[in-house]
Amino acid sequence: MANTRSATFSIRLKPDTKKRLAKLATKSGRTANFLISDAVESYVADQERMLGEIRQADRQVKSGHYIRHEDMKAWLLSWGTNRELPLPKCVCGKRHNDEELCR
Repeated sequence: MANTRSATFSIRLKPDTKKRLAKLATKSGRTANFLISDAVESYVADQERMLGEIRQADRQVKSGHYIRHEDMKAWLLSWGTNRELPLPKCVCGKRHNDEELCR
């Protein structure tokens, strides 16, 4: 057997989804297998990124670097009004962006 860099995995699809996938494969000139594999790779990458963001946010909260919900909500609700509020400060009292947290 040839050494491929993939593994077989069986999934169940609703009949309508299977038909739509077959049409998409035909229209795109790709195989249904390629489309499924590509979709799963994208989904896994998105989930990994999201979990990483959640872990980073958890670390920021635990270290005292976050904006209170009430402050953020007030700021967002002020958008587009005559009394737009400035960007709220972190609970540590400083202003910083995602790339530059206070130490």
